[in-house]
Amino acid sequence: MRRSVLVVAVLLSVAPVAWGLEVWNRVVINEVHYYMPGFDAHNEYIELLNAGGTVAFLDGAVITDEGDEGMPESVFRFPGAQGGHDIAIWPGETVLVAVDAVVGEIEPDLSGADWEFFHPADDNDNPDVPNLIHCGGSNCDIALANSGDGLLLATGVDSSAAIDCATIVDGVNWDDALDPVPISWLACIDPEFAAGVPQGNCLGRCPEGLDHNRSSADDWFMMVPTPDAPNLPSYPSDCSTGIDRRSTWGVVKALYRPDLKRPHHTHGSGR
Repeated sequence: MRRSVLVVAVLLSVAPVAWGLEVWNRVVINEVHYYMPGFDAHNEYIELLNAGGTVAFLDGAVITDEGDEGMPESVFRFPGAQGGHDIAIWPGETVLVAVDAVVGEIEPDLSGADWEFFHPADDNDNPDVPNLIHCGGSNCDIALANSGDGLLLATGVDSSAAIDCATIVDGVNWDDALDPVPISWLACIDPEFAAGVPQGNCLGRCPEGLDHNRSSADDWFMMVPTPDAPNLPSYPSDCSTGIDRRSTWGVVKALYRPDLKRPHHTHGSGR
């Protein structure tokens, strides 16, 4: 039996199913590591988190830093057709997407990432990590600006820059972003950007998964880089609520991880 059929059978038996990523799914960009010492391209990463109560599917979903000003930025998509059901992200699970899933010059080592952005003309490809496919926008790999940028996740119904706001699942803008992105289908214009972080830190939701759908500045704080682990504020006062608030499913699954990390995404047939 094909793996996708097995996955569907399991999902139908244990949880409500949503076919394809939808704008109302609570899949959020949970952490963005964009500013580190040295040559940072290998060490940039994005962490997605399913903060909702139902499984969602990333087939055909897109990620880009192309914003509403239509500046030339690249667009990448997960394999498969939008609306497919091969790449599941369960409640409480994370998906780690590296710019390059290789051992970097500095920490963190992202060679065990779930996915990596790949552009055939200018990239370092880890053959053991499945690729997000370049599908439009600027003809280059993704690169997150230290001085200010935006980043969005969308359903994939529209994959042409600039991405239609009606398809936006989540987004964030930081510092002096010149090409800001919509932060959700409910907020096409972000009224206030998250503060930029000093070199060596990252941006993270605090508490993780929190999403007001109002302003980037409402939800994002300076964090210690913790790919595929609970968000850790650089200073305790940066988070007004406990940082370990997770779904029941996520907490239960974490008990069975010997390394005490959060529930980690298991690939579907996207590899």
